Amino acid sequence: MLRFMIGLFVGAFIGVCVMCLCNAAAKADEQMKDHINDKNKK
Repeated sequence: MLRFMIGLFVGAFIGVCVMCLCNAAAKADEQMKDHINDKNKK
C-alpha cells in the first residue's frame, strides 16, 4: 500500500512537470511566431 501511495505521488509530480513543460513550449512557440511576423513586417 505504501509503494502504491509513493508511486501515485511520484506519477502525479511527473505529470505536473510534463504539463508545465508543454505549456511553456506552447507559449514559446507563440512568442516565436510573433517575433518572426514582426521581423517580416519591417
